[in-house]
Amino acid sequence: MDIEYIGEHLIWGQLGQLFVILSFTAALLSALSYFQAHISPISERQSWKKLGRLGFWLHSLGVLGIIVTLFVILFNHYFEYQYVWQHSNTEMDMKYILSCFWEGQEGSFLLWSFWNAVLGNILLRTAKDWEFTTMAIVALVQVFLASMLLGIYVGGYKIGSDPFILLREHPDFSNLPFIQQPNYLAKLDGRGLNPLLQNYWMTIHPPTLFLGFSATLFPFVYAVAGIWSGKLREWIQPALPWAFFGISILGTGILMGGAWAYEALSFGGFWAWDPVENASLVPWLTFVAGGHVMLINQRKGESLVTAYFLIFITFILILYSTFLTRSGVLGETSVHAFTDLGMSGQLLIYLMFFIWLPSAFAIQDTKKKMFWVIGSVIFTIVNFFFFSKTLIALFLLASVVIMLTSINKQLPKSKEEEHSSSREFWMFVGALVLLIAAFQITFTTSTPVINKMLSGGLSSVFAKLNEWMPTDIFAKMAEAKLAAPTDPIEHYNSWQLPFAIIIAFIMAVAQFLKYKKTNVPQLFKQLLLAFTLAFVFTAVLGIWLEIAAPLYLLLLFASLFSVFANGDYLIRVVKGKLPKSGSSVAHVGFGLVLCGALISAGKQEFISKNNTPVNLGEDFPREENILLALNDTLEMGDYHVSYRGDSAAGINIYYNVDYFRKAEDGALVKEFTLSPFVQTNPRMGNVAEPATKHYLGKDIFTHVTYAPLEKETKKSGEWKEAKDFEMHVGDTLFTSNSLVIFRGIEKDIRTENYSQLKPSDIAVGAKLDVLSIDGKSRELMPIYVIRESTVFSIDALDDYNGIQTSFFKIDPENESFSIRLKERVDPKKEFIILKAIVFPGINILWIGCILMGLGTLLAVWSRISLYRNKKSNAST
Repeated sequence: MDIEYIGEHLIWGQLGQLFVILSFTAALLSALSYFQAHISPISERQSWKKLGRLGFWLHSLGVLGIIVTLFVILFNHYFEYQYVWQHSNTEMDMKYILSCFWEGQEGSFLLWSFWNAVLGNILLRTAKDWEFTTMAIVALVQVFLASMLLGIYVGGYKIGSDPFILLREHPDFSNLPFIQQPNYLAKLDGRGLNPLLQNYWMTIHPPTLFLGFSATLFPFVYAVAGIWSGKLREWIQPALPWAFFGISILGTGILMGGAWAYEALSFGGFWAWDPVENASLVPWLTFVAGGHVMLINQRKGESLVTAYFLIFITFILILYSTFLTRSGVLGETSVHAFTDLGMSGQLLIYLMFFIWLPSAFAIQDTKKKMFWVIGSVIFTIVNFFFFSKTLIALFLLASVVIMLTSINKQLPKSKEEEHSSSREFWMFVGALVLLIAAFQITFTTSTPVINKMLSGGLSSVFAKLNEWMPTDIFAKMAEAKLAAPTDPIEHYNSWQLPFAIIIAFIMAVAQFLKYKKTNVPQLFKQLLLAFTLAFVFTAVLGIWLEIAAPLYLLLLFASLFSVFANGDYLIRVVKGKLPKSGSSVAHVGFGLVLCGALISAGKQEFISKNNTPVNLGEDFPREENILLALNDTLEMGDYHVSYRGDSAAGINIYYNVDYFRKAEDGALVKEFTLSPFVQTNPRMGNVAEPATKHYLGKDIFTHVTYAPLEKETKKSGEWKEAKDFEMHVGDTLFTSNSLVIFRGIEKDIRTENYSQLKPSDIAVGAKLDVLSIDGKSRELMPIYVIRESTVFSIDALDDYNGIQTSFFKIDPENESFSIRLKERVDPKKEFIILKAIVFPGINILWIGCILMGLGTLLAVWSRISLYRNKKSNAST
């Protein structure tokens, strides 16, 4: 008997699914029409062009319809839809509805498809002679993205994930008892938005980042169109504005992510080398390299194969980053990664197809082209049944090699060698350095992927060899895995530091270099002022920052040299003319980013030092954490601070801390109040978010590392319910008025000291230190007892702090110990544990970010103007 459900709004889901189908089919129609327009006789091309345009406009309408429909069901909290239930709830502030939209995989794919459609329509109006080939590829990309939202089964395989699937039809919920109730929606609330995304930066960072992802498509499209149509050189000119637009937007999106991390996360910084952060940084590095090599080709006609490769690899790395973050492979190594929705195979096909496609266009010989295409189809079919990660990797490598060698064969060989003093030589060197830096980041970030390939490919080969010829070498190789770095920040910094130094030096010098050849003595004279200023400032800052490491001093000098040299070039050579100032402004910005990062990180100071005799335990190092009792005032760095209590606002609990400075007469004068808060989320876990006081020369960054969240409902003197904790040596527990630190195990228990023990008992004690907020320390030692086949605990009571502890379990494998703690209600002072860091010079970094974006946009403006002028001159 069918259940008649009450209160469902099915029309919106049906409308949304209709738009999904329209988006997919119209994109496919557009791709096929544009492809046919390119290969058809001239007399038939206009009709195919009209159909291609109509298809893309309908596709764009479909994408827009999906977005509007999804916003309607999110805004109205229609929890009958799984996507709405998964990513929102009624408690959430409605200003974060945008974050709900793109928190899930379906929403992020839709956002990506939306920007592709917007930029695709711009390309459609501006491509002119390039429209057939470029729009065919754009529409084909949209076919793949639209397929990610289909949510249909073909031959037992699921294609995409439907954002409009009903909660009661989702496999995880369809058999649950509450779904069988007709009015199940009456009391249903959503799971809610990830607490980390409930921040204003997350309403603007993802759309900016995905706009940058979309922008990488269009230089790639022009490059592939150039291969397809045989215009191997001509594509550079129309693609250049797209390239520098993409560099600007993608870079801005990445920097916004750093700003979000700094403002919302509690690790105290703006970049943590998280795998998902890396996955967006690497394409930007190759994009910057590709854009500069395109400039070389435009000016000198050289390095075309390198330009192809860098633009190609940038778009492929965007697809690869999508695979990394959405296939589930990074689930254990990144806090940002999506969980796998069964899309990993589909994403891999997406990636493989666009690696392969340019190679099929690049082969000029018809027979060889047919052989390669048919062979690729056969390989795909065979590999579908006998999946081999190693063979896939070799096939993709072969595709790249075929593309590059085929292009290289069609280009005339250069007769002129680049002089080592030329601008193009050092721009090319810079591009190579960026490529090597990107490779290092990609290699380390891809450790989980490489290990999966090893486990399914080479490891099985060595396992077979070990069966035939058992040796230690084969056995070890069969189990070989790459180890992820134990300290990622130190690992990446040690690798990337030399690359940053080289790039900064090249940026300082390159603007003054001439194409073809430079007068070196004259170059030294031009750079002398910037070099001198950089040397003086490095000496002063190096002493102030107490920098002893030579590489850090060299980075400081190189970044300052870049800032002064490009500033000098902007004033003396460009004379402040905006159309020509883009590169100088961007280079000044990048130099300031390096300088600001070095100063803020190198001179950061923890002012929340614990100068009391009370040891807060290993979880709260005394060099970084300070305990503040309610209304007590303690000295902290140049300030005195006082915890004034908490206040609740919705799901946030704010902890108000006043900062004072001592006046000349010794009185404390209040300067400001910071209110770091904890966002409570019983379902996903509570999240501490910092509060920062911004000054021109520094930031004071604070966050709460511990605070009691539960408000007491029992009367004074009553015992609360006992709680169980699994602890390791050095761990810290919290009560309302004290800290309990697990110091270790006492094996020498004298049975005669305990009336409950017999001589034959096996007993060990848990050594606990109880630290009350008044600074007093007491020792407790509950006893774990084994008597024949019975296990029990001899409890320990701290009457002063109202704590009773039991020791009831030992796990030798995990070296963990289970402690049961019961607390008596005692109205003593509340307290928090606070961490405060001073970041000097952080605004240098943020100013640099702004200048980088501004300079790149000026470069885009310059390239568009140049392109229009050339076209108008050609037409006249």
